[in-house]
Parts: sequence; C-alpha cells; structure tokens
Amino acid sequence: MASVYAWLLRAARDSLIAFGRIWVWIPPVESEEPLQGPPPGHPERLRPDVPLNAVEKEILRHFRDIDPPAPSRDP
Repeated sequence: MASVYAWLLRAARDSLIAFGRIWVWIPPVESEEPLQGPPPGHPERLRPDVPLNAVEKEILRHFRDIDPPAPSRDP
C-alpha cells in the first residue's frame, strides 16, 4: 500500500513540475505601434547596409508568394 502512495506522490510532484515549466507570464505590450522586426541589438536584426545574397533573395521571394490561410468556418 505504501508503494501506491509513493507512486501517487511522485506523479503529483512530476505533474506540478511540468505545469510550472509551461506556465509563463507574458507582459502586456506597452506601445500601440506595430512591431517592425527584432529590437536593436537582437542577433537576427537585419543590416540595411548589407545586400541580400542569392539564397536570401530566393527565400524572401518564396515567403512573399505564400498565400495567407483561408478563414476557418468551424463553429
């Protein structure tokens, strides 16, 4: 019987740990302006002084050709 209680306690502990790992607080956006890309200093920030290479141009063209998804009619 003690092993059943130990199993239940371990399961409860593991569940609480998993719940705590996925719980995140996202602060509200303080500005009304839409985002224009990564903030200054971000590693993915684009450099306007460096032109895109051929691969990057192809990727950009591919993404511009994608149609947005149709609205869902599910209730």
